[in-house]
Amino acid sequence: MRQKTALSTSAKNDSQKPFAARAWIVTGIACASLTSATYAELTYPIVDTNQGLTYDNIQRMRPPAKEEAFYGQDAQYTGNLPSYTDNRDGTITDNVTGLTWARDLSTSDHSWSDAATYCEDLELGGYDDWRLPTVKELWSIRNFSQGWPWVDTHYFKLVGNGSDKRQHHSWTSNRNLVESEYQNQQIQGDPSFIVNDWTGHIKAMDGNRFVRAVRGNTSYGINDFVDNGDRTITDNATGLMWSQNDNGEAISWEAALAYAEAATTADYDDWRLPNIKELQSIADYSGTFPAMDTTMFQLTQLTNSRDQIDYPFYWSSTSNPIEGSDGAVEIGSVYAWVLAAGYNTDPDGNDLHGAGSVVFVPKSEAYFTERDPEIHRYNYVRLVRGGSVTETPDGDPSCIDPHRIVAFKDGETSRGGPGGGRGPRPDFAAAAEKLGVTENALMIALGSPDQGPPDLAQAAATLGVTEDELIEALEVSEDGKPPKG
Repeated sequence: MRQKTALSTSAKNDSQKPFAARAWIVTGIACASLTSATYAELTYPIVDTNQGLTYDNIQRMRPPAKEEAFYGQDAQYTGNLPSYTDNRDGTITDNVTGLTWARDLSTSDHSWSDAATYCEDLELGGYDDWRLPTVKELWSIRNFSQGWPWVDTHYFKLVGNGSDKRQHHSWTSNRNLVESEYQNQQIQGDPSFIVNDWTGHIKAMDGNRFVRAVRGNTSYGINDFVDNGDRTITDNATGLMWSQNDNGEAISWEAALAYAEAATTADYDDWRLPNIKELQSIADYSGTFPAMDTTMFQLTQLTNSRDQIDYPFYWSSTSNPIEGSDGAVEIGSVYAWVLAAGYNTDPDGNDLHGAGSVVFVPKSEAYFTERDPEIHRYNYVRLVRGGSVTETPDGDPSCIDPHRIVAFKDGETSRGGPGGGRGPRPDFAAAAEKLGVTENALMIALGSPDQGPPDLAQAAATLGVTEDELIEALEVSEDGKPPKG
C-alpha cells in the first residue's frame, strides 16, 4: 500500500517575513516559496488555487487536524503555486504553464467571432501569434486566495470598476456545444464559454464580452489519459491520477472530504478531494455529454426535474467565503466550488450555464433556499492523487493580502472583494516619516503599481535604508499600529 506524501517543512507557511511585507515582496511566486521542478516536464501543469485559509460549512475555522471533520480541504494540500513575470512590455509570462498573457483586457467588448479576430490582429510585446484562450487556459490564471477579482491584479489588469459586470466577462475559444431541450434565457442564442472575474464562474453566454489574449504552449489544456486497468486513470499531461468511478451517491461537502481522506481505491491511501482547478482539468468541452470523457470515466446517471438524463455536480475542496459589509464572513456565507458534468440547471430545470460550467453552491442544506435546484443540494466525488502536491495541514494565512488594492486599467482603484481582508493599504506618509524620507521619494522608489509588486531590496537601496527597515515601515497602518493579520 502506498503511503501518504510526507509533510513538507517548506509548506505554505514557512516564510519568516512579516505578514504584510510578504504581500509586497512577492514578485513571482505567491504566498510562501513552495516550488517543484516537475511541472517543467508536463504539458498541462495545474497551477494551485492559492487558497490558504480553512472553512467549515458556515464560517472560517482553525485548520482541522487529521481525523477531524473538514480535514483535507484545499488549503491543506498545496501544488504549483502561481508564479508570474511582468515582461514590462504589456505581457505577463506564467512561469508554471509557459503561457504568455496580455496584461490588459481589450479596451472594448466584442462578439465571440470578433474576439478571435481581435487576438489574431494583436501585436504586443514583439509578438503577433496571439490567440483567443481556451477555457482551460483562461482558468489557469484564476486565483482563489481572496475572492473577486479572481486574478492577481498585480499582473492582470481589468476594465472599469465592476459597475458593468460584462466588463468582468472574458471570452474563451470554446463554444457551448451541448444544447439542452430546456434552456434558460441566459444561455439562448449562440453561447460560448466565458470566465467571469466578478463571480469566478465558468459559464456559457451570448452577447459581447471582453478579451484577454494568450500565446505559447499550444499543448496546454489537452489531456493525455491512460486507463491503468485498476479503476484508476492517469493524466500524463497534468501528472494527476483519478478514480475511474465516482462515489455513486450524492453526499455533503463535509462527507466528501471524509470520503476522500479514507479512500483506498486501487490500494492507494493518499487520495484527496480535488481542488477546483484540478477538477476542472478533466472537464471536456468538445461537445460530449456529459462534459467528461466517458471512455475513461464512469459517471452516475441522474434524472433531473425535466425528466432528462443528467449527470452530477462534483464537489471540489475549494471554498468561496462571502464577506458582509463589515468585511467579515457572514455566518452561512461559505460556499464550495463545483463542476457541472451535466446540465447546470436553474430551479425550473432549464440549463442555465452549460455542461462543464463551474459555480459555487452552499455547503449545507440549511442554507439552500426553495429556489435552489434540489438535484444539487448534495453532490458527488471524483478522487484525485499525485501531482506536484504537498500536504500542508496548517494552510497559509499569508495568502491573504490585507492591503490589497485593485488597480483598473483606467486608473480607478477599489479594494479587493469577498474572501479576503479589507484592511487599509500601507500609510505611505507614516512610513516615509519613520524612514526619514519624503513621501514622494518613497513612492518613486517603490515604483508604479502598474509595473507589478515593488523590488524592496532596490527600493531600500535607493532610499538609503535597509530592506528590513523598509518592511517594518510599510507595516504601519493608517492609525499608526501594525495592521491585523
